[in-house]
Amino acid sequence: MNGSDEDRLRRQYNDLFCAISDAKTKLHYGIDFHQRDYYPLGELVWSEANLEREEIKEAMNKVYQYAKQHMHYLDYGKEPLPDES
Repeated sequence: MNGSDEDRLRRQYNDLFCAISDAKTKLHYGIDFHQRDYYPLGELVWSEANLEREEIKEAMNKVYQYAKQHMHYLDYGKEPLPDES
């Protein structure tokens, strides 16, 4: 069969999944993010920073779901059901 080796793909998607999981944990718990740090710059700056952080979280979650879906497909040969994501 042509194409990528299944075991290699499993490792690669697992590595991606682990990396994005670690990155999500570090963003949520490893970086201080407080409104008081933005207070001297004004309320608008805090709102913009908070919005930007939420956008980053959403983007990271897309990568997380992407890796998770590919791993599921490699394990089970089908796409996960919506409630399994």
